[in-house]
Amino acid sequence: MESLSKFLPGFLRRIASDNGIALIFLQELWPQIVGKEMAAHSRPLSLGKKTLLISVPSEVWQNELTELTSTLLGNINNYWQLSLVERITFTVDS
Repeated sequence: MESLSKFLPGFLRRIASDNGIALIFLQELWPQIVGKEMAAHSRPLSLGKKTLLISVPSEVWQNELTELTSTLLGNINNYWQLSLVERITFTVDS
């Protein structure tokens, strides 16, 4: 049987055209994509038109992650093995 790590990228590429399903997988896989520390302080909220909205707990985390936008984009798109996200925006939890 083929391992999940070999199966997942192909599956993710197939579902990438459905933003709702892609968002669900982004949310579930977020700690693996960005790391546990960053995932503890951020979560994907919405995905549309290749723009990902990420919720953060404070302006400090918003500033921190804004500095790491290129890294986040690279991690997400490398995980998906395609250009799923081209732009990231942040919102602070209220």
